[in-house]
Amino acid sequence: MKTKKIVLFIIYFIKCGFSFAQKKEINYTEERHKFNKKLIVNQCYNMVKKQITNNDEFKGSFLGLVKTKTGKTYFIVKSSYIFNLNKSATAESQIFVYNYKNEFVGYYYLSNINQLPWKLFHNKLYFNNKDCREKIIVDFTTCIPNAINLKCNGVDDFIELK
Repeated sequence: MKTKKIVLFIIYFIKCGFSFAQKKEINYTEERHKFNKKLIVNQCYNMVKKQITNNDEFKGSFLGLVKTKTGKTYFIVKSSYIFNLNKSATAESQIFVYNYKNEFVGYYYLSNINQLPWKLFHNKLYFNNKDCREKIIVDFTTCIPNAINLKCNGVDDFIELK
């Protein structure tokens, strides 16, 4: 009888209790693309936050539309994933590029949040890094470049499209 109760308890734990022990995994890449695409569809030019867990969030904004000389259209989004909010917040920032069908083309991975552009105007990205003496402007008129140079105080900083 005692063995039967133990077996029943184990079966109950496996059927019911085990599901409580499993944590739902978050696919951050997929969630980030969903977030970015909502920014594009809703044309959210202002900074938008989305809480993912109590310890991390997405921040981003739709910068605008680029139309190259070849007639191709791209959407540009600046976006950051901020984690460790409860301890020492850390950010991963990127400039995302999507085609006219909202399909992911690539991104430029930035080394810090201060490198994010502040506006897109006439196919040009404008950056406002207060630590840099020179103005940084990246032109997308011809094409989406394979690399951009965020030159600061005379030092080149090439960022590749991934």
